[in-house]
Amino acid sequence: MVNDIIYVDEKSEIPLYGVDFFGVIDRGTNIIELKPLTLCNLKCKYCFVSAGDYETNFIVDPNYLLKKIRDIIEIKGHYKIEIHFAPYGEILLYPKFFDLIEELWKIDGIEIISIQTNGLLLNEEIIKKLEKTKITRINISLNSLNQEKANFLCDCKNYDINNLMNNISLLLNTKIDVLIAPVWFPGENDKDIEEIIKYVLLLRKKGYSEKKIQIGIQKYLIYKTGRRLKKIRPKSWGYFYNQLSSLEKKYNIKLKLGPLDFGIHKRKTVASLNFKKNDQIKLKLISQGRWKKEYIGKLNDNFGIKVLLNKPISYPKELIGKEIRVKIIKANYKDNILTASFSI
Repeated sequence: MVNDIIYVDEKSEIPLYGVDFFGVIDRGTNIIELKPLTLCNLKCKYCFVSAGDYETNFIVDPNYLLKKIRDIIEIKGHYKIEIHFAPYGEILLYPKFFDLIEELWKIDGIEIISIQTNGLLLNEEIIKKLEKTKITRINISLNSLNQEKANFLCDCKNYDINNLMNNISLLLNTKIDVLIAPVWFPGENDKDIEEIIKYVLLLRKKGYSEKKIQIGIQKYLIYKTGRRLKKIRPKSWGYFYNQLSSLEKKYNIKLKLGPLDFGIHKRKTVASLNFKKNDQIKLKLISQGRWKKEYIGKLNDNFGIKVLLNKPISYPKELIGKEIRVKIIKANYKDNILTASFSI
C-alpha cells in the first residue's frame, strides 16, 4: 500500500543525479536515461528493484527533468542523443508522459526516444498517442506466451496475454519499432524463451524487418532489495552467453545484442564524483526514500545519494533536514550512483 508520494521538483531541492531509482542516469554515452517515477501496476515475483511495493513513491516534475536534460545535451553535444525511459516502475503511469515527449522533441540533438514498459496498459488509444508523439522504440517485458506462466511470473491474475499480443500487432503497424525483452529464468521459462524466439521469427516471415521487431533476452539478476523466484538461481554471464550462442545457431537469429546494435557510443560524462568506498562524508538528509530505512542525502545541487539506516526509526521524518556524517558503501563510477550507510 502506498503511504506517500513525493513530488520531486526544483522547490524540493532534491537533486536529479546520484540516486538509482529516480532522476537522470548518465553512463558516459549518447544515451540519457530517465526515471521519472517509481509507481508500478505490477509486483512481479522476479523484480530486482521490488517495484510496485514501495512505502513511499516518487514522481519527478517534467520541467525539472527538461531543464536538466538541456544542460546535459549542451555538454554532450547536440547530435545523436537518445532519451531512454527506464523507470523503477511503469512509464505509462507517468501523468505528464506525452507532454514531456512533445517537449523533448523540441530539443536540438535528440534523435531517438525509447521506453521500457510491461505493456499491460497499452490499448489502441495509447498506441495512437505514442505514434503521434513519435516514440522511436518500445521495449516490452514479455517472459512467456503462456497465460498461466505469465500470470505466475508477474504475480497477476489479470495479466491478459492475448490483449498484449494484439497490442504488439497494433504497434508493428505503426512507425514505432518493437523490442521484446524476456528475462530468462533458468529451469523456469526455458521453453518459453524459445517460443518467443519462434514468435519473433514468424513476424519477420510476415514481412516485418529485423529493426522493426527485435528480441533482447535478459539475464535473471537478483539483489538484496529485490524480489526473487524461489529455487531459481542466476547463472554466470559466461553460461548465459553460451546459451544465447546455442539458440542463435538453432534458430539462425541474432540474440547477443550490444551497443553497436543500438547506436550507442561514448560521449562526455556530464558530472562525476571522486568518492570511494569507505569514505566518510558529511551531507544533509533532504528526503525520505522508498523504505523506512532509506533516505536521500544532498551532496550539492546536482548530486544526491541514497542513505541506508542500520535500523528503522519510529519517526522517520524527524531526520529530514539534519546534517550527518555517513560512510560510502557503494560507489558506481560508471553511472555515478552512490550509496551510504548511517548508524542510529
